[in-house]
Amino acid sequence: MRFKRPQAVPDADGFVAVVPASAVIPGQLTPAAVQGRPLLLTRYEGKLLAFGRYCPHAAGDLRQGSLVRYKVVCPEHDYSFDMRTGRILWPEDEVYRLPCYEVKEEEGMVKVRVGKRGENN
Repeated sequence: MRFKRPQAVPDADGFVAVVPASAVIPGQLTPAAVQGRPLLLTRYEGKLLAFGRYCPHAAGDLRQGSLVRYKVVCPEHDYSFDMRTGRILWPEDEVYRLPCYEVKEEEGMVKVRVGKRGENN
């Protein structure tokens, strides 16, 4: 028999606590999940960022990719995305967009707000 973990309940503003703030280290990708959506967290220039874990091009695991300044680079085909906005940076002629999520730090926890499917970038 499989047991499901209880889903975290969003606060009044729709944010869900995902990991302790101390777990998100600048220059590293921290995996998390909100309402069944896998995502990555990081800090860049003092700002907390949350975005989809898988490349929208070919579903490569971005956790295995690299961070270069504000870019996350997919390990599969080197597609790169601006992790601040989700915009594709390379190749420039593609239209894929990395989902980005609203995130905040509160009471020692990182909280992420996930809209309905299709609302995030």
